[in-house]
Amino acid sequence: MKEMTKALGVVMAAALLAGCSDNDTTSQTYSSFADIDADATAMQAKYTDANGDLLSSVTRAQPSDIPDTGSATYTGFVGGDVAGADLVGQLTVDADFAAGTLNSSATDFHHETQGAYSGSLSGTGVLLQTPPMGVPQVSANLDGTLSNGGTDFATSIAIEGDIVNDGTDAAGAMAGLADGTVGSDMFTGTFAAEN
Repeated sequence: MKEMTKALGVVMAAALLAGCSDNDTTSQTYSSFADIDADATAMQAKYTDANGDLLSSVTRAQPSDIPDTGSATYTGFVGGDVAGADLVGQLTVDADFAAGTLNSSATDFHHETQGAYSGSLSGTGVLLQTPPMGVPQVSANLDGTLSNGGTDFATSIAIEGDIVNDGTDAAGAMAGLADGTVGSDMFTGTFAAEN
């Protein structure tokens, strides 16, 4: 009986630890571009192609799939090309379904050749359950200053995309296109975040 109780305790502890694992990338700080890029690429590849277009296997949320009350936090990544090299950061989007608004932030940026960037971006946006044809369900701006090597870069990135099925929840993720500027350079890329 003692062995069975001990085995049950081990199984329960493992189950509790497994339950602690979620999609919250904001609790992790990345130490290198290779690490953040690997996680960002893995998440992005589930939802969009390199241009930010939804994959044919991904289902855009229907209006009835998107709650009209409550809120949710989506965490993931925003990344793109800046002057021929990639820049990737962690993205958090707080969606207020009742108000149809988004509050977004991005931190922990890493550049493919220049290393870590300090600073953060933040902004607001809208969430539309039933957007007009050709209009994304989610759109937000991320603005702020990123710094690297003693140089500050005024940064503005717009994210535009859709609420999508993450495989278990019809409104479990959002993904799409990210465009803007980092200093005087264009930023062209994608974003993906999961609830």
